[in-house]
Amino acid sequence: MTQIPCKRARALILQPLADAHDVAVARQHLLECPLCASDTADDMVESISSRLDILREPGGTLRISLLIVGSLQVFLALPWIFGATPLWGPRSDTSVAHLTRDGVIGLVLGLAGAAVAITPRLAYFALSICGLLVTLQAVAFITDRVNGTAHPVFETIHVLAVIITVLVAIIAFPRRTRR
Repeated sequence: MTQIPCKRARALILQPLADAHDVAVARQHLLECPLCASDTADDMVESISSRLDILREPGGTLRISLLIVGSLQVFLALPWIFGATPLWGPRSDTSVAHLTRDGVIGLVLGLAGAAVAITPRLAYFALSICGLLVTLQAVAFITDRVNGTAHPVFETIHVLAVIITVLVAIIAFPRRTRR
């Protein structure tokens, strides 16, 4: 049996961060020590259960939605960076410069949305980026409409940017529910 106190072995196993060697020794101790094996079984079940509870929280559907919309935005924006628009065909009257500008904005917005969906703690940082890019897109839309350089139907795709920004804002400022 390994030479580590039972209390220390249990603490090492339940810590989110620990030295790899210490964790290996603690696991070996738990496997060999009959007292620890019976005592820590309930602790391990509670630890695993608490981690699964996080996955069942109400934000799961919201995060999946953000991941889907963000991924769709990235998928659409990648060809735009190179001046291509597979969605509207080769007869689109939109200039290459317009597509490239919207592609870069869309790519950054989509990646920010996907990052927040994967790691919600990035929401505060991403909200400022999304807000800035949506504002930039709105100014560009107004300029394009005044100059007549883009068709309004083509610009409807930018609704995805607004959806991403709204979803990031909802994740950044969640409603508090009473239990």
